[in-house]
Amino acid sequence: MSEVRKVLVAGGGVGGLTCATALARSGVAVTLIERRPAFDIPGVGLGQPANALRVYDALGLLDEVLATGFVYDRMHIFDPHRELIAEHVFLLGDDRIPAVCALSRRELHTILLRAAQKAGVTVRLGLSVTDILDEPDGVTVTLSDGRSERFDLLVGFDGIRSETRQHLVGTAFVPRPSGFGAWRVQVPRPDYVRGMEFLQGVGSKTGAMPLNDELMYVFHIRPEAPEAWFEKSDTPALLRERLAQYGSYVAEVSAGLTEASDIVYSAIEPMLLPWPWFRGRVVIGGDAAHAFPPHLTQGAAMAAEDAFVLAREVVRDDIPVEGRLMRYSKNRYARCAFVYAFARQWLEDEQAIRTPAQLEAARAEMTLNASARIAASDRILNSPVVDERIS
Repeated sequence: MSEVRKVLVAGGGVGGLTCATALARSGVAVTLIERRPAFDIPGVGLGQPANALRVYDALGLLDEVLATGFVYDRMHIFDPHRELIAEHVFLLGDDRIPAVCALSRRELHTILLRAAQKAGVTVRLGLSVTDILDEPDGVTVTLSDGRSERFDLLVGFDGIRSETRQHLVGTAFVPRPSGFGAWRVQVPRPDYVRGMEFLQGVGSKTGAMPLNDELMYVFHIRPEAPEAWFEKSDTPALLRERLAQYGSYVAEVSAGLTEASDIVYSAIEPMLLPWPWFRGRVVIGGDAAHAFPPHLTQGAAMAAEDAFVLAREVVRDDIPVEGRLMRYSKNRYARCAFVYAFARQWLEDEQAIRTPAQLEAARAEMTLNASARIAASDRILNSPVVDERIS
């Protein structure tokens, strides 16, 4: 069977760094490229549920992740005034792995980058893939600096606008606007915010996620024009308008927004690429293959799982390379399809609440069923995909 000795990983996010580290620790020579000229990571924070934490544990990074972030075991659903509708205690984790640990995207990235470099991954910044020549026994990749190099495998964790995905399927499958957008801002954490919170409003939802003992981020999800773009100087006033119906700490955050507030807006653009996620010696994972609404906090977690499973399959060399990539695709598709369907339905259900009467009906339904519904998801996502430690 042909061996995979030399791999190019495109994309320096959670999935790319995890895959590069796992491959390098298995004896593969790995080069990782990242289109940004520096790792000035955008974004606010990431909830990392137990299934993601199991991947970091397999890489020996769990203790560092837990020491950096905020661990919690439950979530709450409130009305706009933070009156309780439902509480859910997660059925995630075990005696070793907590249910969820949330931390800033930058801090998680720092941990993963350090691990990749320690494993011997060659990291090259300011580069992207411009041309791919896929041949039976390898792939020649031309980069944006004009240089070409041959690899045994090209792995694309190059994000929602993936050039690698375009090589595989062209423009047939691309992220498309859902008509909803997400606003986020990092703020001081009140002591009483101890886990994920959703505040269901009329025509929108907001909430918070703790990131450490001092900080949390507040998020707001609502309908937005598909091509919406906002001047940074306008975002404080726009977000204040959008948060007007909410009380408790949300009202305090809203009142304190200024031009100095680091408000992040992004459209929600779900996508699920049908499997297989490869052709020849080119394979993708993470946001290049699937992008979810944020409701299950599984975006980065699925990327980390993709990365770990892909690295595990690639080095097993019991069958030809294409068979290993097919096994990876079959392994990952159903799990990611579940997250896609569950999160998208949750998004559409919550955003369909457009009147006070609909909010009262939703309150009654969520009081009865919300925890049981999330528990069903927990049971599926708590089934481990990690079965070994890579040291």
